[in-house]
Amino acid sequence: MGVASRSLKAAHQNLDVDEVHNIMDDLQEQQEISTEISEAISNPIGFGHDIDEAELEAELEELEQEELATKLVNATPAARDRLPSVPNDEPQREALPTSSRRAPPRPHRAADPHDDEDIRQLQSWAS
Repeated sequence: MGVASRSLKAAHQNLDVDEVHNIMDDLQEQQEISTEISEAISNPIGFGHDIDEAELEAELEELEQEELATKLVNATPAARDRLPSVPNDEPQREALPTSSRRAPPRPHRAADPHDDEDIRQLQSWAS
């Protein structure tokens, strides 16, 4: 402990309270300058005024519409040019037998006695 005491006395011999206050004032001043520089760097250049978001959105929409209009004007009619021409003559029809022109008859379903009961229950429920 004696060594520590002598070391502290030697360190304090070169310092006095006024010198410590001066050092602390210098540090405070440098800290303030550092804060000012940091604030100046963090502010965007040329944007000192408020930006109207709605105005920017409207301008963006206008630019997008102009670009879309330009694309539509320069578009080529793709589908119309690639379609085949319409034939002018009547297509040839082959004579089909009359029986093959008709749809096949539907098979007749036998009446189910439960269907009538279901219908009666549905009608009584609905009324």
